[in-house]
Amino acid sequence: MSRPDRCRPAASPLFLAMAFAMGLAGSAGAAPAEDYIAARDKAVAALAAAEKGGATPEDLEKRDAAARKALEQKMSALLGPLQLKGLTASFSPATLLDGNIESGGPDGLLFADKDFTTRVLISPEPVFANWLAAQAKHENAAPALGQGIAAATGSEEFYTLAIGAEAAFSRYMDLPVTAAAGETASAALGLFSQDISANTLPDAVVVTRVANGRVAVATTNVKLPIKSLPVCDKAFKATTAKAEALRAAAEKSKKQQDDPRWEEANKADVDASNAFRACFAKEAQSQPVLAAAVKRAETLLATARGN
Repeated sequence: MSRPDRCRPAASPLFLAMAFAMGLAGSAGAAPAEDYIAARDKAVAALAAAEKGGATPEDLEKRDAAARKALEQKMSALLGPLQLKGLTASFSPATLLDGNIESGGPDGLLFADKDFTTRVLISPEPVFANWLAAQAKHENAAPALGQGIAAATGSEEFYTLAIGAEAAFSRYMDLPVTAAAGETASAALGLFSQDISANTLPDAVVVTRVANGRVAVATTNVKLPIKSLPVCDKAFKATTAKAEALRAAAEKSKKQQDDPRWEEANKADVDASNAFRACFAKEAQSQPVLAAAVKRAETLLATARGN
């Protein structure tokens, strides 16, 4: 299954340099979330106006960098000092220029390992909720996105938007993780990909944690102790055969691209993928898969706590 090419975010020298100072000012001098949101909206509007006014790409890039640096200062003040072992922090989103795919990410600090396979996005809860509400207004957005953070985590689209790195998340099953006192936590096993999940085994766990006025959304790779599930492959192939038969018939049709069987075949592909995932969730209950995935999710949750 293909993976997206994405430039990993560079380490933020500002973040490390400010950590001690923010530790002193974290509670008394932190800027309110509303101030951050207003500053962000103002910066986005200014960049949009500059672009509309004919600013060069180079000028826009400089303006964007300056605006993000100022917002990073506010974000660091809101979150206070944070360190996640083995992970390096950078400011999110990667750009404020509207229309750029990387401008849609949540506002916060994105921690990642050198391979960008483990990622933890941490955001002040009001700022994250504001971002989520904006996503819910987009055309064809999943309804759960407009029902608050807890409900939104039940949507595959939530993880695609929040931590997907330009890949879509397919959920195979929820994972039972243990929340600590004063926090809410949820987790799932799934797959990030730019293609339909088909009968590919899941290889990622995702976790969402809300505590102390912060939201953490995280993902990391997991190696499952199985190579295949024959019973699930059988269910998948049965539905895939239907899709192939529909395409073969459509290719012979005089209508060609207008033949409705093309759309029916695409739907059959989705049905086959869903059938495989449903089978996987059922079979995993009696396999060592579940314990391995839960253990990995618990480790990721501990990382998101800063432990």
